[in-house]
Amino acid sequence: MGHRRAVPKHPEAQGGPSFSRSVLRLLTVLASEKHSAPPSPVPATTLGVYVHFPWCEQKCPYCDFLSIPASESAIRSRDYAEAVLGELELRAPSLGASSVRSLFVGGGTPSLWEPAELGRVLAAIRERFSTDPSLELTVECNPSSFDEHVAEGLLRAGVNRISLGVQSLDDARLRFLGRVHDASTAIAAVQRALTTGFERVSADLIFGTAGQTPDEAAEEARRLAELGLSHVSAYALTIEPGTRFGERARRGRLPLLADDLVAECFAAIEDALERAGLHHYEISNYARPGDEARHNLGYWRGAPYLGLGVGAFGTLPAPHGAVRYRNTPNLERYLGFASRPNEPLDREGPLVASVEPLDPPTLFAERILLGLRLAEGIDLEELERTFQVPVLTPARERAIERWRARGALIRSDARLRLDKRHFLLADAVIRDLL
Repeated sequence: MGHRRAVPKHPEAQGGPSFSRSVLRLLTVLASEKHSAPPSPVPATTLGVYVHFPWCEQKCPYCDFLSIPASESAIRSRDYAEAVLGELELRAPSLGASSVRSLFVGGGTPSLWEPAELGRVLAAIRERFSTDPSLELTVECNPSSFDEHVAEGLLRAGVNRISLGVQSLDDARLRFLGRVHDASTAIAAVQRALTTGFERVSADLIFGTAGQTPDEAAEEARRLAELGLSHVSAYALTIEPGTRFGERARRGRLPLLADDLVAECFAAIEDALERAGLHHYEISNYARPGDEARHNLGYWRGAPYLGLGVGAFGTLPAPHGAVRYRNTPNLERYLGFASRPNEPLDREGPLVASVEPLDPPTLFAERILLGLRLAEGIDLEELERTFQVPVLTPARERAIERWRARGALIRSDARLRLDKRHFLLADAVIRDLL
């Protein structure tokens, strides 16, 4: 999923919102020193857990996530489950008595993972950690692979939230986006998720493709909401380097929608979904009250999370602040987790691509970066208490006042938030505050 820079996007990328790719790159740049100290057990804390599944049916032309196109027969469901279980056993001892509040399986296309094998992984995570009574357990699914077998298998495995990659309800747009399903398959998948018995169902929507009008964007959002969804994520199309769309754009051969029309589509979708009873709680996300994505809220609020799977990111508490790591993006190496019980994970090696310390100033910057995406905004006093860094520096006060004067920022006592009418300015505001 993605867009040009007209509209900030979501955080789901190998364990970090679902981080947005642009946000993830900035978060990685914020910390560059490598961590090589011996691992210390983290204090008991409440974690989110992200599990990355790499395989997909076909690589979408806009996708720069770690995904591997494969036929169903080539997907190594059991081997991959064993590798994730091996990683869990290696990482779990350092997490002590931590509990899990949310579990998210993303990809790739996790609905291609044999449900029984995925179920083994989910069961092991829940057995290893205590879980919140209201544990949110989400699995991303594509309409083309979300059949009755998968739906019922995921329900038996304890999944209570399905996130469907619908992307569009227009067949021509779906073909342009390289999707392997059509609109009728997408609608059937949403209906299957709702009738199978999952507590909550979300769908993703991509807007801002060439030729789309604001009315068409609003109509797709309205049709999705009318199916009975409790959550919709709406992302504008991003053109990322290294993708097929990125190469076509570089050559001047990709039709694009003008930025002003992308912004009008954004506003039209907001109006349609708000009228349908889904409130706009994050720049790209809408939910019925109480049905917000709890896992993603953890990212936006700076909560720690354990990342499992090939290429997955994780961010865990550490004595100096936190540590962010990334697993190897090499699938064959990652499968070695099942047979390397003594592999050190506190430094770069065959199974770990990077380990970076995050000090309080860096964590503070990330909280501004991610927290201002939320309609609730950030509590400046709470950030100062947490990170022991000066929040309202003269330069930051001046930046806040500039954006308040333009109507983009609202300040109420210690709370700072974006005016929803100015969500499109989020990137500029955040850059200024940082």
